[in-house]
Amino acid sequence: MKKIFRLIVIVIVILVILSLGLSPIFAQENLQVPNKEVSNKVDELVELKDDSTISDQDKEIKEIQIRKEALGKITNLSLVEIKNLESRINSFNFKSDAQTQIKERFLEILDNNKKYSEDLKVKTESDELTLEEVKNLAQEYKDWRDENYNKYVKKLTVFILTFQEKNVLETANTRLEKIMLDLKKLESAKLIKKEDTWKYIDSAMKSLTNAQIFNSNAEKIIIGAIEKDIINIATSTPEIITGIATTTPEKIEELIAKPIEESLASSTAKLATTTPIKIITEEDAAQTLIEKSLQEIKNAYNSFISISNKVKAKLK
Repeated sequence: MKKIFRLIVIVIVILVILSLGLSPIFAQENLQVPNKEVSNKVDELVELKDDSTISDQDKEIKEIQIRKEALGKITNLSLVEIKNLESRINSFNFKSDAQTQIKERFLEILDNNKKYSEDLKVKTESDELTLEEVKNLAQEYKDWRDENYNKYVKKLTVFILTFQEKNVLETANTRLEKIMLDLKKLESAKLIKKEDTWKYIDSAMKSLTNAQIFNSNAEKIIIGAIEKDIINIATSTPEIITGIATTTPEKIEELIAKPIEESLASSTAKLATTTPIKIITEEDAAQTLIEKSLQEIKNAYNSFISISNKVKAKLK
């Protein structure tokens, strides 16, 4: 997810370079605050375990409260991200039936996620929960997310990035057309010559052509993967598949769902294992193409800057 976030940042930077206001597709509620709140609750659990000044009974009562609050904040975090994803996918005007079908399917998944998280949040507010019941709720939440979230959110995010990038590409091509018109006016006025800037124009055109090719290929790959792994499966089985959209770290869920000692022991064991070989998925391949496309767009804007510098030098 860090890599995907970096891609989103690159897109935003390009839009800033374009001197445009940020599109609503990038507007999202800040996730740093709820993330910090969850992290603080985990710290409280660790401190509670080492606190020898209170009785076991009082410690259990306090642990129940901390775990309930932590689980509640995790559901809040999930709901914030679900809202962000819904906002992003609703911001696009999809043209093909395949794109529209994917949008509707993802909105269905997100809506199911929202309902599940809201129901869980209500359960955590009960004053009658025992420590074991709170742990079981957290474990059920984790298991449910493991079964559904990982199957969908990466594909959804790459799908969204593909269409965000199309908007950036369209703006870049519009900017290139305007630059070329302005250069023709300067050439007609004998202020500059065509050869002064042509190599930069040629470079920008090639970069944007490459960017379009990479983006189109990424779109084909991610749509094919979604149709194969999500759409077709959904239409071939009566079972409703849902997923949770949340950035909550796995580490936090383990600390809430299991005793702290088990989580720490599990972490130590993971450090001692050999790093597994990364399997390249279709969404990984599409994401790589998006990265390449974004790099080509950046190259085009470097050419635009070179044109600007060249013209300024000639007009001195």
